[in-house]
Amino acid sequence: MTVRVQLIVTGELERLGLHLSLRKLFASSGADVEFLPPLKTQDFTSNRVGALLPKEQATKSLAAKLAGSLVSSVYPGRGGTLQADHVLAVDDLELVNADQPEHVLAYFRHAVKAHVDSTFPTAATRDRVYQALAERGSFHLLSPMVESYFFGEAAALQRAKANRAPNRFDTARDLEDFEVDDAAYLAPAPSTAPWKTEPRHRHPKNYVRYLCDPTGTQLRAYRETHEGLDALQVLDWSAVLRNEAHAAFARALVDDVAEALNVPSPCPGTCSPLTARKGNGLLRNI
Repeated sequence: MTVRVQLIVTGELERLGLHLSLRKLFASSGADVEFLPPLKTQDFTSNRVGALLPKEQATKSLAAKLAGSLVSSVYPGRGGTLQADHVLAVDDLELVNADQPEHVLAYFRHAVKAHVDSTFPTAATRDRVYQALAERGSFHLLSPMVESYFFGEAAALQRAKANRAPNRFDTARDLEDFEVDDAAYLAPAPSTAPWKTEPRHRHPKNYVRYLCDPTGTQLRAYRETHEGLDALQVLDWSAVLRNEAHAAFARALVDDVAEALNVPSPCPGTCSPLTARKGNGLLRNI
């Protein structure tokens, strides 16, 4: 029987390309899987994630939009049609939250609970929703953003039309602990440069922008929905996750999909303990 996997994402690049790259990764797994076109909703991590809100305010937060989309996809309710067997919500951690992933996850859990408790009036229905979330719903982080993983496959940067070779950092460093050591890139930026936003040395997307246009004059040299899509849609996750101790957030996502398909993970190794499958949480993995 075909297993249908639904991604819910917060970026246009991920909406266009993440499911395609995962489909490529699992193509030889033997699983009968259909990656549905991703749903896109509002992110909540572009700004610093603050303190947990009172429940009535949590239902109106940015995280509530992603939480509501996850809940309705897992439990469409009376008259609705279940489209997917497994639903994975995915958001970038972003640099502004890089020091507090635990809090980002707690904030999202709080938003999910607030949505369920305010939407479903009876305890029996809420119990069914929570059971569906624990069995079929997940939330994963890309750290600090999806462009981080382009640096794990040299051909990805070529597909993104980079016209300079990266001078990233010690290649033994974890992609999810991104840092650049490139004097030319870190020099004072032209006023037109789209990659001048600080902290530049930790910003994968800005560095990709620079590699595609080191002069800072071609404002559209790197576009997520064109060059970024070319890089992501056929991304070689096996190369990106070759070091089994690195990229633990991305590996947790791949491992979660593999478990849902009942196949061995194509990229075994260390998964983030924060987003690895647990079996006793609000969702499958948190």
